[in-house]
Order: sequence, then C-alpha cells, then structure tokens
Amino acid sequence: GAICWGIRKFYGEEELKAFLKSYENGEIPFLFSSPLPLDSDGRIWFFRPPLRGSIFDTSDGGSLKDIYPVVKVFKKLSLIEWEVLKKILRGEIKEERELFEEILNRTSEGKAKPKDSQELKNAIENYTKRAPRLKQTTLTVKTPINRLTHTAKEGELHNEVVNVYSPFAVLFRVYDDGWFKKIKTALKVVRLGGNKTVGLGRFEFTEKREIIPEGLEDFVKEGERVYLLSPAVPDELIDAENSLYEVKLERSAVDKSLGYFDPRFIELPVWKKTVAYLKEGSVLKLKQPTQWVGGLKETLRVKGSKIYAYGMGFGLSFQ
Repeated sequence: GAICWGIRKFYGEEELKAFLKSYENGEIPFLFSSPLPLDSDGRIWFFRPPLRGSIFDTSDGGSLKDIYPVVKVFKKLSLIEWEVLKKILRGEIKEERELFEEILNRTSEGKAKPKDSQELKNAIENYTKRAPRLKQTTLTVKTPINRLTHTAKEGELHNEVVNVYSPFAVLFRVYDDGWFKKIKTALKVVRLGGNKTVGLGRFEFTEKREIIPEGLEDFVKEGERVYLLSPAVPDELIDAENSLYEVKLERSAVDKSLGYFDPRFIELPVWKKTVAYLKEGSVLKLKQPTQWVGGLKETLRVKGSKIYAYGMGFGLSFQ
C-alpha cells in the first residue's frame, strides 16, 4: 500500500496503473518480504516455520505436569536465527524435536544441556529473550479532531495505543531495476501504518545489502517446496494436503490519508473485503516449481477503480 501511494504521489496515477498492470500480467517487477526484525548486532531473524512431529515422545517419560510447561513455552517461540533456518532449508532439521534440540544446543553454548523440565523451559525462554522485538506498544493522550473543520471538542481526551517499531529489514527480490529505482524514491515521500495525518508513520528507508545473511541467495530460486517470507493469497499451485501453514484473515480499512480533498473521497467505503492469507513462515508444497505463489487480490471496486490486497508469497526454496 505504501509503495502504491508513493508511486501515485511522486509519479502520478497513470504510472501507478502501469505498475499494477505489470502484476496483473505476470510481469512481476519485484517481490518483498514482511518486516524482519534486527537484533542489536544488525542480524536478521526469521519467522519460525511449522515442522512435523512433537518435541517429546513416549520414550522420554515424564508426567504431563512436567512436559506441558516446556511444550507451551516452545510453542510461543516465533523467531529463529538464519543459521537455524538454513539447517531447516537444507533438510538437516526436519521435525519439531530436531528444532528443539538445536535451540537447546545454542542456549547451552558448551555447558551441560538442560535435562529437567524447569531447565528446559528456562533454556527456551532465554532463547526467546535473545530474539529482537519487531514492535512495542505505548499509550498516547489524544483529543478527537474533525479533519474537515479543523476543530476539537473541549475536554474529550482519550488514550490511544501506538505501535513503536524497532529497526527492521525488508528483503526484495528484484526482477525490474527500473521499477525498483522508482519505488526507492517513492518510499521517501510516504508513511506507514495508521494515523498518518497526525504525524505518525514516519520512517527512513536505506538500502543495505551487507545485512543479507551469507548463503541466503542460494535459496532464492524456483522450487517445489518453499518457506514463505511474506503472506500469500492461496492459489491452485499449492498442494494444501502436503503443506504446513497457518491462515490469517485480514479486513483492512480503505486508506484515505492522501485523499481528504479528493472529490471521490466521500464515496469510498470504510472497509475492504476480508482476505485470507497463508502466514509468513508457512512451508508450502507446490504442484510445480515456481519463484512465487499467490498474487494480487481485488478487495474493492468503486466506479471502475480497483483496490487490491498484496498477496505475493516471496519464498525461499528447500534443498
């Protein structure tokens, strides 16, 4: 959305239509990932993929009372380092138990591996604490303002939750350098998220190739089994029965932040249609090798104008 607003604002509406048409025609200018958090050393962390199996089996013994807290805290682990993801993509880690053992090895760092349930639970929690947080929330005091009359009602203060994002990376797979140069310019004149009209959503876009993990580009290729770096709209290429994924539903508001003085503004609906996505981190089995899955999903049409949801799944292929 921010990219499209930037193109429209900087290059005009006709250029925006040409940009969207390229996706409709299958001439993809570029793909991009969801925001990926950076740790204090500037390293990218990735979404944990779902794997088969369990971290415990009957040979481990132990009561449900001992095992459940460990399973619960491991389930909450959402981010992993590139070194761990690379082992998964190479097939060195195939099941949840193997991922569990890898995390324990990394938290032990040469010391004795944890054995009892409390030590195991603490080890997973320590690894989780090492992972960077993409965003934090805070409260701000606001007063309702009428954007058309520029007036406010006295005494009607309220608290509003604001998301504060830490530095993050977005990975691009570029197919058309011309369009990529344009969006780098466009991203300098837009803001992200909600409440842009009151000054929120400012960010700085910087191109940094040096933070791309070593070896990642080896997995950017066509494949029959892919790990999603961005949400994807389901399509017929996906073998759902042999895939591991989580579905999320999104019903987003129509972005009107640049259109308050557009004569068509009052005709725009408040909401787009609900869209089902396969979440980032999903592992998909495809019916034939491809570089991406999904596409653009039309969510609204107003007097011939179309509004899309971006659902191009940018994936890394398994070896």
